[in-house]
Amino acid sequence: MSLLSYDHFMLNGKPVFEKASFNPPLKKDATMNNEACFIHVLQGKTMLYATNEQYTFTSSDSFLMKCGNYINHWVGEQAEQPYEAILIHFYPDTLKYVYDEGLPEVLKYPRKVTHNVEKIPLDEMITTYIDSLLFYFNNPAMVNEELIKLKVKELILLLSNAKEGNNVKALLSSLFQPEETQFKKIIHSHLYEDLSIEDIAILTGHSLSTFKRKFRLTFNESPKQYINKKRIQKASELLIQTTDRISEICYDCGFNDVGYFSKVFHQHYGFSPSSFRKKEMI
Repeated sequence: MSLLSYDHFMLNGKPVFEKASFNPPLKKDATMNNEACFIHVLQGKTMLYATNEQYTFTSSDSFLMKCGNYINHWVGEQAEQPYEAILIHFYPDTLKYVYDEGLPEVLKYPRKVTHNVEKIPLDEMITTYIDSLLFYFNNPAMVNEELIKLKVKELILLLSNAKEGNNVKALLSSLFQPEETQFKKIIHSHLYEDLSIEDIAILTGHSLSTFKRKFRLTFNESPKQYINKKRIQKASELLIQTTDRISEICYDCGFNDVGYFSKVFHQHYGFSPSSFRKKEMI
């Protein structure tokens, strides 16, 4: 990944508005303990992994993320154009600074949410708002503290009135509410995705060493042993039940290297994937 350009506007000592241009691929982890974020994809494609969910966002998509643990994987080995995104960060102290006369109702009373991420329906208001930010990024001399405050308030207002906005409103109200996560659920939610053990550790909110210790206590195996075993078991089922190519099954089960997949499969079953399929089909 090469960063081509980066611009930002600060408020109260923290970056609130950011615009970045870069060449993919880029995998970036984010542990947001006391922070939330709105992202608009100007150009590109990202696979966003939350604790129990996975999302795909492409050009012109916008999404809101509450505090939590995430992996943001910007994919595209041969992108024709550089990827671009606008990020808007929310912090409790910054919002209090913006709303010096008191927070709006939508931010006052936390509601229970089932998802940590919500896609924002694209409409003319959101499009116009993004265009206005691009104008200010192109004319930074026009930006001052009062303008930044106004643009933060404008976004909160737009989100609170988004089409099909009940879920968005609920997420707005719980931006900084800690997520209650179950260790096993997080593991099983990401068994078959192209995530490393380090990535999954981040999603659980643990350091790698703590994650490995807790994993062994929970499953009585190392993360590598357990995850590879589950992925190979799924691969064996797909080899019997489908006519998919070996490479497709490899990627569907969370492996990103066919050679390594075949090696692990052989260690587990004593056959290569193709030989296993022929044997089971007899």
